[in-house]
Amino acid sequence: MSSPSAESLAAPVETAAHPNDRAPSHPPDRSWYRFALRLLPEPRRAGRWIDLGCGQGEFLGRTGHQSTSGLGLDFWPENARAASRAGHPSLAADLNHPLPFRDASLDGVALIEVIEHIVRAEDLLGEIARVLRPGGWLLLTTPNAVHWTYRWRTLTGHPPKQEGYHYRFFTRDRLADKAAEQGFEIEARASYGKQALLSRLGRLAGRDRRDKVRYRVPGPFEGLLAQHFVWRMVKR
Repeated sequence: MSSPSAESLAAPVETAAHPNDRAPSHPPDRSWYRFALRLLPEPRRAGRWIDLGCGQGEFLGRTGHQSTSGLGLDFWPENARAASRAGHPSLAADLNHPLPFRDASLDGVALIEVIEHIVRAEDLLGEIARVLRPGGWLLLTTPNAVHWTYRWRTLTGHPPKQEGYHYRFFTRDRLADKAAEQGFEIEARASYGKQALLSRLGRLAGRDRRDKVRYRVPGPFEGLLAQHFVWRMVKR
């Protein structure tokens, strides 16, 4: 598993990361980590897995005993080095290019809030399918581009949230279709939404503005109410 040289990385327009990700800008208590942990396979099934776009190891650091077989990969070499110093062996590579792993060499992949930053998202899903063994798992989270609050933004004339930082925008059906094209099937969900009223009441009661009330969204309502999709898929 050798890391590509800096000269082989893509041009800025194809970058798999944003300059803000050089630092640990995603605190380990972020909601997508909390909900994703609910779907992380037990150690026996987790096997040898990798967190793609691992940052400085924030998610790996929350996985407990499952992280003993978890590796990291990030676009920024300084992030990969930081994750390694934290005890999670990691390497640097650009996710817009082929993954530096052999066919069917991994049991699982975590892709936490990453796919929306990848220009060639379809190619990345294909690469993940290539490096996973049959029956391997993919734990994926990404924003729902048509969450009801984003629909309201559109109706009121606002552009997509984080346009220019997010290169791709997914709906439930589009994400499921793209995954199915590469042989993935959804086997578990922990998608979540935000309870705006309770969050506001919490702030009035003195809670931190960043401390929002979130809830798990039933599958049939994901398209409208899920702020982020949280899926575990299996490679058939």
